[in-house]
Amino acid sequence: MTAAIKISGGIKLMGEVTPVPNKNAMLPALTACLLTDETVTYQNLQKSTDVLRTLQILKNLGAEVDDSNFSDIHINCSKVKSHEVDYTNGNALRSSILFAGPLLARFGRARIPLPGGCVLGKRSISAHIDAFKKVGIRTEVMDGYAMFERVQPIQKHYELWMMEASVTATENLVMYAAGTKAAFSITEAAVEPHVTQLLKLLESFGTEIFGFESNKIRIHGKAGLKGAVFTPDPDHIDIAGLIVAAAVTKGRIVIKDSNIYRVVGGLVQFFSKFNIDIQVSGKDLIVDGSRDLVIDCVDSGFPLAAQDLPKVSPRPWPGFPVDALPNVVTLACKTRGKTLIQNWMYETGLDFIRELNVLGANIFMADPQRVIVNGPINFKGGKVLAPSIIQATQAIFLAALADPADTVIEGWDILKRRYPNTLDVYRSLGAQIEEK
Repeated sequence: MTAAIKISGGIKLMGEVTPVPNKNAMLPALTACLLTDETVTYQNLQKSTDVLRTLQILKNLGAEVDDSNFSDIHINCSKVKSHEVDYTNGNALRSSILFAGPLLARFGRARIPLPGGCVLGKRSISAHIDAFKKVGIRTEVMDGYAMFERVQPIQKHYELWMMEASVTATENLVMYAAGTKAAFSITEAAVEPHVTQLLKLLESFGTEIFGFESNKIRIHGKAGLKGAVFTPDPDHIDIAGLIVAAAVTKGRIVIKDSNIYRVVGGLVQFFSKFNIDIQVSGKDLIVDGSRDLVIDCVDSGFPLAAQDLPKVSPRPWPGFPVDALPNVVTLACKTRGKTLIQNWMYETGLDFIRELNVLGANIFMADPQRVIVNGPINFKGGKVLAPSIIQATQAIFLAALADPADTVIEGWDILKRRYPNTLDVYRSLGAQIEEK
């Protein structure tokens, strides 16, 4: 039976909350432990379904995993003998492809189920195939699996240009590089915060890395990598959602330990242009949503598609992250005027506007990747089915909180893949949420 919740909206969310750790940092960091036979310790991981599946894959490969305390998980891969990821867990995860790099470094081959996860456009593994081909790896896709095999001797130096600044392809390649004795120069690498956190972990293993937070990385791989300790940064996408939650409910939320400029500097600048009051207090961000939401199209410097038509379009980091874009759609629904929102990255990334329109939004779909949002509106509630996309469901969830109406969301539990305790978190801020 599909899980459902009933949200009674219109309550100003008030209080303090600590954002979740970055899921997209945890998952590659967990697969990286395959590069060393020494113990790797992971601190402050969240018990999301994606993390649990990743740990199960490691156990099935032969890793010794002590996950009795999620604040302090210890993994030792010295007894790992298999290069094959099991289908049940691997197919359920978009991130299962991240096992390819470390398994290739360890065994020279990897067999990975074609990844599942969120349904966002085509999301092929072509960027991975292209990157690995350039370093002597052959890829075959058949019977629901991608099979990678090193077919050329490892060279002393590789210099390659990524086909696109793909986050997971960059992560896969740098993990492979770290586990070889070669030098890699990678241009057009992704630079998202979670990529940087992975590079820092690889450096703590003993790998030489140059070019942190740039799109040109140099890695000198080596044998005999050491163990290390990994603690993920707060999730900037969760922080974006909390900022929107305060704004659309006209509440006041203190986001604890989130004032890390390299993580949230651009987000704070962006959301402030919607007239949201965001203040810095030591390690915390204080979001006051009491102001009317409006974009100054004359003096704010906000990008425009036409006169009085502000435009929001995601870009690779340090541009605005695509995962935060659905929450901006909900925010724009409560903002005075029209807003053009583009999602050129994923063909189906804006399909969820149908559910927002059911709840009372006034959104026109110009084409599958562009919508025009008319605001402000009052969400009237209703019954909707959550899409198979975490952040789209989050956007619907935030819309349900905004106005005095009852909303039933069926299939909401996809949020657990990134936000395992989201109901408790929002209840602590005053939200009225009933599980059906």
